[in-house]
Amino acid sequence: MPPVIQSPAFTLSPITEEEEVESMEARLVTKKLESVLYRGVERYFNVDAFIVPRNTLLKAAHDILRLSSERPLGLRGALVELYLCYDGSCKRLAQVVADPRQEVKTVIKLTLHQDETSDPATLHLRSGYTMERCCLP
Repeated sequence: MPPVIQSPAFTLSPITEEEEVESMEARLVTKKLESVLYRGVERYFNVDAFIVPRNTLLKAAHDILRLSSERPLGLRGALVELYLCYDGSCKRLAQVVADPRQEVKTVIKLTLHQDETSDPATLHLRSGYTMERCCLP
């Protein structure tokens, strides 16, 4: 995917061959994560650009699908909260609900982390993340 030329610029690193095989569901979740991450950074942070390793969002999408598939209603009953740890504090960027008509049965908290080597104008995110699942009755 070419970088988006808007403020802030959003760049994903290229996909390696082993990561090219992905399901339609994982692709959709990845696209949604990209979208809410872009809007959240644009809204809450004053940076010129941010760079996210593509495999980070793809792995997170697969983990979200795996964690929600073990629960009633699957992804349709899941709420994903996206957080970004930046300069020592965590900021909630967005909440994503796959199907707003369904009752939420699973809350998944996805936390992305700033790479310590980031310069002030460009936000680099680490390739890892933290994910927690909370099951509701």
